[in-house]
Amino acid sequence: MEQRLKIALWIVPIIFSAGGFWALSQSSAGQTADRLDSLAEDVAAHQALKAHPISEERINTILTEQRAVRAEQKEQGEAIAAICAATGARCP
Repeated sequence: MEQRLKIALWIVPIIFSAGGFWALSQSSAGQTADRLDSLAEDVAAHQALKAHPISEERINTILTEQRAVRAEQKEQGEAIAAICAATGARCP
């Protein structure tokens, strides 16, 4: 009789601990699955975006400035060519 009581005292906490661990792991797995679904939706929404609004604005500004610089370089090149032609200078 005393032997059975000792066995029961050892087995009952082990069974409850195993049950608690199993419940915890199932809960964590469910939360992880929900979070992965949420992350997948967030990534899909982010990939659907054209560009970040600030990045797109900066790119447009840079392109506008580059166009202005190219136009100015073209004018300068034409002016230099005209000076070279007028003076008969040897320009590279």
